[in-house]
Order: sequence, then structure tokens, then C-alpha cells
Amino acid sequence: MEFYLYCMDENVKGYYTEGKYKVDFLPQSFEAVDDRPSIQRFRQLKKEVFWGDLDDLPARVDVIKKSKKTIQQLSIQDEIEQNVLIIRLPSLKDDSNDVFVIRFAKSFSNFYIPSGRNALSSELKQSLGKTIRGQLNWLYQLYDQQSDNVKRIQKAYLRHADELNVLKERLKEESAAGEQLLEKYVYGLIQAQAQQLNCAVEMEDNFVQHIKKTKIPIEQLEDRIASAFRTAYDLAINPNHIQLTRNLIEVQREAVPANYSKSTRMVELDKSKALLSRYEAAARQLDNDGIHINGKNLAAALDISGPAITDAIKKHRHKIQRLLEKFPQEWPLISDYIRPIRDIKEEIRSVG
Repeated sequence: MEFYLYCMDENVKGYYTEGKYKVDFLPQSFEAVDDRPSIQRFRQLKKEVFWGDLDDLPARVDVIKKSKKTIQQLSIQDEIEQNVLIIRLPSLKDDSNDVFVIRFAKSFSNFYIPSGRNALSSELKQSLGKTIRGQLNWLYQLYDQQSDNVKRIQKAYLRHADELNVLKERLKEESAAGEQLLEKYVYGLIQAQAQQLNCAVEMEDNFVQHIKKTKIPIEQLEDRIASAFRTAYDLAINPNHIQLTRNLIEVQREAVPANYSKSTRMVELDKSKALLSRYEAAARQLDNDGIHINGKNLAAALDISGPAITDAIKKHRHKIQRLLEKFPQEWPLISDYIRPIRDIKEEIRSVG
């Protein structure tokens, strides 16, 4: 099989590739400047689906310049033997068409039918061409819609970035009396991160108040919140819905040596702590709503499956055990009502 594409790509372009069973479409550009007028005329033709032969193309990789064909009436047999499918779709770049060309084997063996002169009738070929064009058109519309979504997200993010820069400068000037500005700035940073990741965000109670109490310097807030988002995103079962908990924001501590780095074990323990806090927040919401706390209802509140909760607890079991030993009063609801965590706590009691 051979594939041609005539389109607008900064300039009028012709692309070509050949072969079958290719995972990646890696076309080569072949048109010359002199070919562009003929390609543009070819793009402006109106027929959406047409079966012809290579001589109908305005430019080809073999660059064979043939004299103009004499127009003649095709017989039925001539039409049956035409094996070059030409499809036109409205271009997303200009007011002409993008033209897709597929050259099949004369026997049409690509369709797993016996070879022969009458392998595909004119009616069947026309139906095939319309089907392929329909699929290409669907892909074009999907790409156009996704491009609009990306542009919308980028535009909203850039607008937020400008607003955040203004707030940041005002906070520097009004650090003493800027508590409301600080809160607005923090909410703006959270919204900007959510737009960048294209996800919904649920915050633990007093999450923003906790950030304000940590006395994080204005210059570090953006990095701290971005770090909290990355951890929450990594922990989320559903990446379209993440939860921010207070323990994801590092509390400002006393100065430490320059060569200090948190051990991998402690980082992993923080992730397990964030997981428990997320489950506890969901359980608290169930309790507030008067809904019985169990694995099924907790999974529904988190918008995940019950087995996903069980698997996560198994994965973090040893770290959860250490946390429950160190903080026995933390996470009381899930410790009492979620069986895998209750089992870990009872095991700790029996050993103690």
C-alpha cells in the first residue's frame, strides 16, 4: 500500500509513506516549490470520495512528469480496476481540503478476498471510500475538539498566572495586613494547579488555614503547593479527582544542616500518612451525612472501588502499622470501621 497526503502545513505540502503494518506514520515530504500550485488546485476540487489512479495526483514521489492525459470515457471494467482512493476533508488550517490518497494493490488483497479482475465492484468501492472518509472525519473532529479544550485550559492557566503575580507583589508590600490577600493567593495557586492537571480538587477542612499557620514565605508557597499536588496526584486512584490534606504541606521547621536530606523511608511514610488522612476525611464526611461507615460506602465517597482500598492498605500495611503505633489516636473512624485497618490496630494491641 502507498499513502499520500496533500495539505496545508505552513506551506502547501505533499507527504508520502508506503508499506503495511506500520505502527507509526512517518511520512516524508516530497513536493517541490513548482508543485505547489497544482497541489493547491487539487486540494480545491470538491469531490469528497473518488477512485482513480496515480496519474490523477498532482505530484508524486517518483516525480515522473507525464503529458496530460486525454480525457476519455471509462468503461465499467476500467472503473473496477482503479485502485487509488482519493478522499477530501475540509482542512483545519485553511479554506481548502486536506486530501488523503490510498493506493491499494490491484488485486485488493488488503481486504482478504481472492484476487481477480472483478474483485471489488464500483458500488462496493464507493461504499468503502465513504466508510474510510467517515472515520477520518471523526478523527478530525475529535482532534479539533481536543485542541479547543487544550487552548481553553492554557488560556485560563495563563490568565490565572497573571492574577497570581499581581497578588504576590501585593502580598510582599502588605505582609502585615495581608491575611485576606494571602488566602486569596493560596486559593489561586490551588486553582491554577487544578487547571494545569485538568482535575477536580477536594480539600480537607482547614487546609488553607493550615497553610497560613505554617508561616511559609511567600516566595516558597507556589513550590510547596505544587509539591502537595504532585504527592496527592500520585496517591490518587482516580487522577481526575484528587484530595489535598494538611499533612501534604510541610511545616516550616528549625534550620537543618545544608547536607540534610529526608530518607526514602520517611518519604514513603509520609505517603502512607497522606493515604490514611484521605480515608479518614472521607469517613468523617460519611459520618456527618449520617451514612454508615464501611468499605463499600467509603469507596463510593472516594469514587474508587472497594478492592482498590483493600489493595492500597495491603501495599502500605507495614508503614500503616508503624503510623498507628506512633499515633494511636489518629484516624479513629477508619481504625474502628474499616476492617483491614481495624485488623492492623487489633494486631498491634495483641502484641502490646
